[in-house]
Amino acid sequence: MKLSAMKKTAATLCLIAGLWTPVEGGTPLNPLQVLEQSNAQVQRFVLANGLLCLVKEDHSAPVAAVQIWVGSGAVHEDEFLGGGLSHFVEHMIFKGTPARPPGAIMREASDLGGKINAYTAQDRTVFHLTLPARHWSAALDILSDAVMQAAFPADEWAREREVILREMAMGRDNPDRELSEMLWGTAYRVHPYRVPVIGYESVFKARTRADLLNYFHRNYTPDNMIVVVTGDVPARAVAARLRQVFAPFERRARRPVLLPAEPPQMAARSARQTGHYNISRLAWAYHTVPLSHPDAPALDVLAALAGSGRSSRLVQELKEKQKLVYEIDAWSFCPKDPGLFGINAGFDSAKEAAVLRAVQAELDTWAARPFPKKDIEKVRRQVLLAQLAELQGMEGQAASLASGEFYAGNARFSEQYLRAINEVTAAQLQAVARRYLKPENRSVVVLAPETAAPPEAAASAAVVKAPVKLQLKSGVPLIVREDHRLPLVYVCAAVRGGLLTETTATSGITQLASDLLVRGTEKRSAAALARQVEQMGAALSPFAGRNSFGLQGHCLAQDAGELLDLFSDALLNSICPADEVEKQRALQLAAIQQQREQPFFIAEEALRQTLYRGHPYQGALEGRTESVQALTRAALRRHLQRHIVRGNLALAIFGDVTPAQARALAERSLRDLPPGESPVGPLPPASPTLPASLTLHEPRQQTIVLLGFPGLRLTDPRTDALALIEEALSGLSSDLGNEVREKRGLVYYVGASHRPGLAPGMFMLYAGTRAGQEAEVVRLMDEQLRRLAEQGPRADEMQRAREQLLAESQLSLQYNAGLAQACVLNELYGLGYDYSLRLPGRRTRSGRWQRNCFVPTTARAWWSCPRRLQRKRIRRKTMANDPEFSMEDVHSAMFAQLVMMFTSATLQHLGKLVNPATHKAEINLEAAQASIDMLAMLEVKTRGNLKPDEARLLKESLTQLQLNYVETQQAAGAPPAPEPAPAEPPASAPAAAPGDIQTPPAGDDKQPKFHKKY
Repeated sequence: MKLSAMKKTAATLCLIAGLWTPVEGGTPLNPLQVLEQSNAQVQRFVLANGLLCLVKEDHSAPVAAVQIWVGSGAVHEDEFLGGGLSHFVEHMIFKGTPARPPGAIMREASDLGGKINAYTAQDRTVFHLTLPARHWSAALDILSDAVMQAAFPADEWAREREVILREMAMGRDNPDRELSEMLWGTAYRVHPYRVPVIGYESVFKARTRADLLNYFHRNYTPDNMIVVVTGDVPARAVAARLRQVFAPFERRARRPVLLPAEPPQMAARSARQTGHYNISRLAWAYHTVPLSHPDAPALDVLAALAGSGRSSRLVQELKEKQKLVYEIDAWSFCPKDPGLFGINAGFDSAKEAAVLRAVQAELDTWAARPFPKKDIEKVRRQVLLAQLAELQGMEGQAASLASGEFYAGNARFSEQYLRAINEVTAAQLQAVARRYLKPENRSVVVLAPETAAPPEAAASAAVVKAPVKLQLKSGVPLIVREDHRLPLVYVCAAVRGGLLTETTATSGITQLASDLLVRGTEKRSAAALARQVEQMGAALSPFAGRNSFGLQGHCLAQDAGELLDLFSDALLNSICPADEVEKQRALQLAAIQQQREQPFFIAEEALRQTLYRGHPYQGALEGRTESVQALTRAALRRHLQRHIVRGNLALAIFGDVTPAQARALAERSLRDLPPGESPVGPLPPASPTLPASLTLHEPRQQTIVLLGFPGLRLTDPRTDALALIEEALSGLSSDLGNEVREKRGLVYYVGASHRPGLAPGMFMLYAGTRAGQEAEVVRLMDEQLRRLAEQGPRADEMQRAREQLLAESQLSLQYNAGLAQACVLNELYGLGYDYSLRLPGRRTRSGRWQRNCFVPTTARAWWSCPRRLQRKRIRRKTMANDPEFSMEDVHSAMFAQLVMMFTSATLQHLGKLVNPATHKAEINLEAAQASIDMLAMLEVKTRGNLKPDEARLLKESLTQLQLNYVETQQAAGAPPAPEPAPAEPPASAPAAAPGDIQTPPAGDDKQPKFHKKY
């Protein structure tokens, strides 16, 4: 279930006043002091019109965050309740002002390299813009104009109304969203919390533009807003600018919205719904208290003890021991009015009755037996890490300050809440369990398949250094980033593998084997490992992707040695216990089934199978049901042992640690790493039969359109240019987004995604639309591709894409987890650990980005075959004037010359021919691979259009060159051709964790950014 930002903030404010953490220089620092020092920099002032302003200066990264919080959410819609007007206003705020036409706000923010967005909650609407700090003043101008002067153009209102109706339809494809709406509608009968934020479709359709304007002018007043600015900004200048920008914003009369109180619940409630679901889902909740109540901190601690982490009570009992659920957690939501304490779970529909009994049995023990003191201490460490990690980013700092002000009237509320958390006792936990978790106060809702029977610290003074590369005695590369902003350490190890070393019979083995890394070793059981990790408040988690898999973790700096011991034990000594294999197998099989509920996955799967037929990239990381069921424990152990060897691994340690300390930790933790080389060999590109078209029919509300093309290897020099094309085609400020969504309202989301890999990857355009509109969407996509191929991007598109990519690079410097993984993978794949960090230099050198020559060429290479053939025909007609040549002869001669040119170049790079420039035989495997790739692409593009002799010449040349490449590589003793990939494409900022293309969110994110899994 989605919880509000306030619940998340409140949970992460639980710091431990008695826990001492080291900072740079070895001086111990109490985490409460860290928070107090950070908050001491906050300036708070109120303008004459009632607007409340918060400013915090933090020079730890060249980033600024600007947010405007409006005290107007779904519960404040009064006579329009259920109409979704708060959410509709959020959509319309960026649709133009008297000074900025529709589309200009998004475009200006994008031109500055900014990330602009908004969200609507039950009690607030928030507009936020994060961007390079040098543009903070422009950010204030953009957001203030949007919020103060929104024009609500009639044509934009009509188009956005259709977009929201499609968003409502998409929500019906999201089981988790349906479950959430069912729970709130069941638990609340009077209070507006029962109403979904997006509203009810029938009520929404009845609302007019006049209703929207009336609601906007009534609620969007300066005395109902908070403006917060954090980051690398001059606080005094920001304060002066805030006064200047918002001075014209006049205070208006505003009547208070009186919310009806929810009466006490007198009897248990339940609801059940069946539909196109593959697993059952449960939400179980009790009415509790508002944030101002003294029991709120104890409820947060109880939720963490009950369902946060693998060693929590619910997880251990229902998932690990009884094996009744696939997933389960607990949460506490205490907003301004009384909230809920809840439990969510996913499980096999056949086990519904047993799950309900087991949940109730576990709840009964909370009131009967006190929680151990060590478990309470564990929770405090967990939330301490969460709070400190949140303070790394400027956006997180801004949200924390505004949240404290909004809910408690004090931007420094976190310090007060911290003390309350630290005073929670075992007796209090028993008391709140007895007081609120009573049968008559319970609401339970279930979603089931149709066939199921019912039953941050003082960061401004921190030291942050650039990553450096060290070499361990074993030859393993170690990447270290010294960052003393917060007392945290992050570790990440990755090995080459993924889909590239899987077969049809072993599909899914990487995902299952990587999950088992933390499920038991020779020294520790899965439960013991989880208990030790979570006792430190740390985290240890595996990851897997198309080209690699590995292990990552983080902890307090003082616990780094202990975490690295656990890290190495899990990485090197996993024994894949039989019972854990079966548990993880069941979870993976459930995940395979759940994917079929996602329309985007179904479409993307069909595209993969078309572009990668017979190639490892054809498969999904989770594998196939048949292959996963057949995997044995012995096969899983062999898979891990084959990959986790010295010649196939890279390690990163980032955070509050010096290079010398990191080296010592790494040498000790990897001393038993066995020798060996990478099992990943050279792979030719896929050879799809193109063009191709495929239509699938599924019982879904939305229609997914994907246009896919063969992509690049990560070592291909054109990757940067294709990343620029990707960015130019993505986002609402792009020509594609403007044409398809803004002007015509045909889609809810649209964009482009490039997934390069160790073998050539895939480029695609995607859109979510409705039945009957797909042909027009494809036409508009083709129109944009044709323009890029023939003319190249315009200067403004180049600038916008460059700013966005550079901004993502700068934003990534805030977060060590994602940056550590990106550096490890870049080093592992041969790009160099600092590949992502060198992005600004690669992207800003004169002649690369400013001449508009390389990008159009790259675009033509994928999308302009007809145009290139037309030019060749023109040349052939000229040559055909010579009576000695026929048109076919000229074509064959030119084609043979082209093939021989690539063949000659490849043989030179393999040392088979002498380089005419140096008169020496030289070997350059990377250049040879690039030439082979070009021939392979030529073979794909010309398939079906060649005479038999031409096709035979091309195929035989390509086959012989591939054999020569392998022979030369083996003779030279060189490792397989590098196929690098950071945790995001090299052109963009590294993600916090790798992930396959994700389905668009059902919430308020208007521009889904599809991340990749490497």
